[in-house]
Amino acid sequence: MQNTSPSSTNPDHHVDVGSPLAEIDEIMQKRLEDERQAAKRTARLDSERSKFAAEFAAACDTDIRPSMEAVLARLRSDGGGGVVVEQPEDAAHDHKHRLTLWMSLSGEISGTPRQDRDPYLQLEAEMDKQRVAVSAGDMWQGHGGNTSGPVGERELSEITPAFVSQEAVAIIRRSVG
Repeated sequence: MQNTSPSSTNPDHHVDVGSPLAEIDEIMQKRLEDERQAAKRTARLDSERSKFAAEFAAACDTDIRPSMEAVLARLRSDGGGGVVVEQPEDAAHDHKHRLTLWMSLSGEISGTPRQDRDPYLQLEAEMDKQRVAVSAGDMWQGHGGNTSGPVGERELSEITPAFVSQEAVAIIRRSVG
């Protein structure tokens, strides 16, 4: 049997408003509008994440890494050492852009730095929150303080050379105390 209804010959034909089938049009139109709005939100969030990622990378290059290197230079001049380790963002492996200052209070770090053995200051870009996660550890060869892990979040504008230096000095102070 062949379908001869007007909608089968004209795909743009809509059922009269009074028909129970008119609700299908409304449902499909709402669904389409919801999808458009979701796509706009996703595009806006992607743009904001990209902007924050670029700002964090620039801050790492101009402020954060040089401040961490200055801490290491001072530690080395006083018999300590350390290393700055940068991990770039890798969304495919769920890695966030991270910069970690590993410190040694006696010579250079031997082997791979570890949170339970070496004092550290870590700054990690939180793209979704558009903030910087701050983690710190004050363990020195299994001794020292007992802090290791997240200590808070900051606005990127708060991560200044002075902030990096003050946090590093506080970590060193706790590590020997």
